[in-house]
Amino acid sequence: MARPIKYSPEAVWPVILEDLANGQSLSSILRQHDFPSYAWAKGQLRGNAELRRQYDQAIEDRADRLAEELIELADETMPDGLDGPGMSAWVQKLRVRIDVRKWAASKLRPRAYGDRLEVAVQTPGISILEALQAANRRVIEGRDIDGEVIEEHTPQLR
Repeated sequence: MARPIKYSPEAVWPVILEDLANGQSLSSILRQHDFPSYAWAKGQLRGNAELRRQYDQAIEDRADRLAEELIELADETMPDGLDGPGMSAWVQKLRVRIDVRKWAASKLRPRAYGDRLEVAVQTPGISILEALQAANRRVIEGRDIDGEVIEEHTPQLR
């Protein structure tokens, strides 16, 4: 019976992190280099905060690489000799490649490449509670927002 192969994290992780930063997925890297399982890699990440930080940085770098690939793909010229259906198939394949990279970049680094806009309003000195209390006082005093007395108005029933 064969003995299980022992993997040295010090030897495996630099390769994994570099390949991740260059745009490959963790699964494909592990298969390509005949490294340990996906579960092994994830277990290593859970047990080592510094490794997790390096992994997260490599994932951000991967998102940046995918975003750069979008420009390369958009600038790609159509191959010569394609007929109508061939052109259509080439364009569709290119569209799928672009869409996948856009989606992945937006998920891997949502603040940089996501569709969501973050809007922060910072206006010190405004208190909703105080504004409501002031409005309530004006209603009780019969005044509008400018301090003018509101004329008595009796609703008419129809």
